[in-house]
Amino acid sequence: MKLLLKFLNIKKIKISDIHRIFVNLGPGKFTSLRISLSVAKAICLANSASLFGFKSHDLINKNYKNLIKLDINKSLIKPVYSS
Repeated sequence: MKLLLKFLNIKKIKISDIHRIFVNLGPGKFTSLRISLSVAKAICLANSASLFGFKSHDLINKNYKNLIKLDINKSLIKPVYSS
């Protein structure tokens, strides 16, 4: 979390400015993916932001600018919370 806050500080971005988050869903180490998804969900829940998941192999030449070109409607992560 410190690294994320440091990054946002360097880029002069407030957490409240975040409206969309894209999270890599794999492949990768299970614990790393779980932690990053948990942090992303927490930020989205606090900001009413949209959370999108993608898989690394969906990107062309590992160009993250291509995320916008993905069919993000299919990858929208809709968390379900129970009481």
